[in-house]
Amino acid sequence: MKTRDLLALGERLLCQGGLSAEEARREALLALAHLLGKRLPEVYLQPEVPEETRRRFLRMMEERARGVPLAYILGEVEFFGRPFLVSPGVLIPRPETEILIESVLEHVGNRAEPVLELGVGSGCVSLTLALEAPKLRVFGVEKSAAALEVALKNRRRLGLEGKVFFFRGDWLEAVKPRPYFRALVSNPPYVAPEEWASLAPEVREHEPREALLGGRDGLSFIRRTLEEAPRFLRPGGLVFLEIGYRQREKVEELARSLGYECSFARDLLGHDRVLVAGLRSDRGPSCE
Repeated sequence: MKTRDLLALGERLLCQGGLSAEEARREALLALAHLLGKRLPEVYLQPEVPEETRRRFLRMMEERARGVPLAYILGEVEFFGRPFLVSPGVLIPRPETEILIESVLEHVGNRAEPVLELGVGSGCVSLTLALEAPKLRVFGVEKSAAALEVALKNRRRLGLEGKVFFFRGDWLEAVKPRPYFRALVSNPPYVAPEEWASLAPEVREHEPREALLGGRDGLSFIRRTLEEAPRFLRPGGLVFLEIGYRQREKVEELARSLGYECSFARDLLGHDRVLVAGLRSDRGPSCE
């Protein structure tokens, strides 16, 4: 079957499943490129698609049209320019989380400093930090056995065994409380219960609730991290937290009440997306 005809068929199936024309076009192309082992522009250089590939592609499109996230269908997703393995039970990395990486690199840089990620999920944050700043000493804790297994596979795939250290545990309860780390980093669960119904069906029905819901007000993990961080940070240490796009005011109020000074990094839509917080006695960044 001709490549362009197959892509058009895939797009129609996805549009029938509720995707916009733009989303359908992008996801059909991503799926076919994955099956062919080609970069996106190279797909169009192959005029015909083998029959077995055609069948697999259409099965993927039918599954996607039923609401299954494309990342789970493909088994991987791109993050910070690199492919990361994902599977059901693991939060799918999103472009907003790349702001978290950029914030850590801006404030900590490529120095021989220990950094701890809380809730590693697929491992994309810890592993990307280790690749972008090779001198960092990166540690990560994860409660879910399924997510930790995926993170370990990604670590092996990227050749970072012996450099990035993952262990299983419940947030900071798994770490000895001593002032050791230069930074605590997390994309914590931050969705409030009243926001759950507004999430896209593919998120609500397929991604792990425990990686999304942040307690009664969406701030439970953010609050917990800020309250406990002083026992784990060395002088001058910082907390980096991804937050919901409407949470700045509440997060800033919380951080100030706990003795932090803070700044916020914005995403491409102009939303305050990442909190950077340091204790006032540590001369952290001022609120801006």
